[in-house]
Amino acid sequence: MDIANLPPKPDLQSGEPRPPGAPLDPNNSKPGRRRESAISKAPQPPAGEGRLLEWFYPDRSTRFIAGLFGSLVVLAVYVIRDWGFSWIGNIWLWLIALPWPFVFLLAGRNERMSAGADWLAYGKDVFVKTYELTSVKVFIDGPAPAIEMLDRHGAGLRVKTFVLQQNHELWDLVYNGILHSVHVGGAETNKRARDYLLLEFPPHLRA
Repeated sequence: MDIANLPPKPDLQSGEPRPPGAPLDPNNSKPGRRRESAISKAPQPPAGEGRLLEWFYPDRSTRFIAGLFGSLVVLAVYVIRDWGFSWIGNIWLWLIALPWPFVFLLAGRNERMSAGADWLAYGKDVFVKTYELTSVKVFIDGPAPAIEMLDRHGAGLRVKTFVLQQNHELWDLVYNGILHSVHVGGAETNKRARDYLLLEFPPHLRA
């Protein structure tokens, strides 16, 4: 790739020009956006970094409903397995089925994230410089791909790609940093990252 064709790095304060749309997971069809009311819960950058431009914090009701659906799936398995409701008196089976809404609520707290022109913050204490990555790799982590990023300061994270894509504009900022790290900085990649993230031929740079 001719690095002269890479979209420019946005200004640290204004965030302009915004990078073009990054490729999304094929199963990601819903529009992703930040929740305006959640900015107070978004991770803040360390002092001296560019301003926060995009953020995401999962809605509590959405997480609770997802967990409730998980509980219903477990209960459905019980019914199918026993061809009825003979399991109802088994308290241990209820203890397996009922906690999922609360598990999802607690787990979702770690999915708060924010991004600036050249950084990504995830959870309470993970902060990486997206234009200074030394390694970008994708792995199959359970049923979904996960991206692993390490920067030259020794910071890193591993997160499901669909999580980062819950705010499409945030993902655009991160992806542009990944492109620069790979094609300008020479960050190490694996084949799955090159194929899944379209690093060699990003859609907006194809002839």
